[in-house]
Amino acid sequence: MNNYQERLYNEWKTHGKILIAADWDSTIEHWPTIVNDEDRKEVIELLQAAYNIGAYITIWTACKPDRFEEIQKRCDELKIPISSINKNPIDLPYGNHGKIFYNILLDDRAGLLEAMNNLRVVMNEIMTDNSRKLTLGEHA
Repeated sequence: MNNYQERLYNEWKTHGKILIAADWDSTIEHWPTIVNDEDRKEVIELLQAAYNIGAYITIWTACKPDRFEEIQKRCDELKIPISSINKNPIDLPYGNHGKIFYNILLDDRAGLLEAMNNLRVVMNEIMTDNSRKLTLGEHA
């Protein structure tokens, strides 16, 4: 694992969950930029899988708050279990005054494919760890 992956892995193991921020337009929902539909589909599948093994998902968007209900409805349709939009999903001692806190950001303008790869690598490690625990008779 590289340094970014090790940091994410250690945070996940330490806290039992991570916070994933995902951009809305062009990352999850179609918007005419360079991100293609296949990448968007992969983001959606990755978010669903991450939630299932222990992640909060926050939509981090430049959209106006009057679109939040529409975004929530669309996430429900896409079966993306989001915890919040533009705010921390849990109480934290930091990241409450503007910029939210996240362990990883999935954003078409911020190295989306690299972030997706880092998240996949770490998720595979977490799932492997959980499988080892189950094999040894422990609860995951």
